[in-house]
Amino acid sequence: MSSQAAIIAALKGQTLRIPNLTALFQSWPPQTLNEHYQESVTLTTNTILEIAAIAPHLQIERRLRDDIALAACLWYPLAPKLRLEALVLYVVWVVCWDDTIDTVEGDLGSDFARAEQWRERTLAIAKDALNLPGTSPDGEVDAINAVLVDFGRRYAEEAPLHERQRMYDELVIYIGACSTEQKMRLSETVPSFDEYMAFREGTIGGGLFCALIPYAMSRDVPPEMLSSSQIPVLRRQINVLMSFINDPLSLKKELNADCVLNVVCSLLTPETTLDDVMAQMLQKLENAVRQFDEAAGEFISQFVHDDNLHSLARELVDGYRRIATGLLEFTLKSPRYNLARLLREDGSLEIVL
Repeated sequence: MSSQAAIIAALKGQTLRIPNLTALFQSWPPQTLNEHYQESVTLTTNTILEIAAIAPHLQIERRLRDDIALAACLWYPLAPKLRLEALVLYVVWVVCWDDTIDTVEGDLGSDFARAEQWRERTLAIAKDALNLPGTSPDGEVDAINAVLVDFGRRYAEEAPLHERQRMYDELVIYIGACSTEQKMRLSETVPSFDEYMAFREGTIGGGLFCALIPYAMSRDVPPEMLSSSQIPVLRRQINVLMSFINDPLSLKKELNADCVLNVVCSLLTPETTLDDVMAQMLQKLENAVRQFDEAAGEFISQFVHDDNLHSLARELVDGYRRIATGLLEFTLKSPRYNLARLLREDGSLEIVL
């Protein structure tokens, strides 16, 4: 029995006790939903149906149940209608693109060489869609990446070059991390915590969604603000928070797919219990919140002498915060995870794996 199989066998049937994670974010802005949510549901449904008509591997019923519009409307609650439409398309693209190399349903999930070619082509399509310098890719664009092209066309009309370049740079990180993850999964590698986080901070996609905050704000964020040394610190802590939020809540789903690439599994040892692991993760979550808040304070203080820039910096930081808290609310509410029925009165969860 492989190490992966041994971990799955050991965890199946155990109870994962997750404390009330929302309590960690009490000092952060309360989560709200974009007022255009219902229209976003319609756009999401129509887009998924269009993809499925051409890409038969997409599990359409599952994607329609996911309520992808909810994630976009929690992440970007203040985005105006037309910009929200572009953001919704982007989130749909990320989910469906990831499905293509997913361990369960993706038609490239077990073919690393073809998946690598598709990843390279996606980056070429993205560069062209974002109107960045380079050669336009040859041939027709597949159904999933056609959604990326639609997003890119809308985004490029409004976003300045420096924001589009940052968006592309984050895509490079994300797609490269997905390559590493697929390689580990296919080789049945069980990574250490540090090895796991080295690529998980890319695959969780926090940088992708943070890069779109200025666009969602509909305000001109000067390049020097986005070039602050604190920005990478803020984005990294959002990636860490998203990883520690998503992984325990999705562990049961991943074990059912015979996948152990999860932060919970990376922290397990023969001597540690699941309760020990959750205690470690809670400490890491608290540390990430603290480090984010410290970096945010330093970032905002740089602009204290200019009221406009000061408010802009605060708005940018709060936008980043909503990427983490929005993911938590989405994961607890989405039918994809089916967790709402398990929530206890104190906000904690007990999940039988």
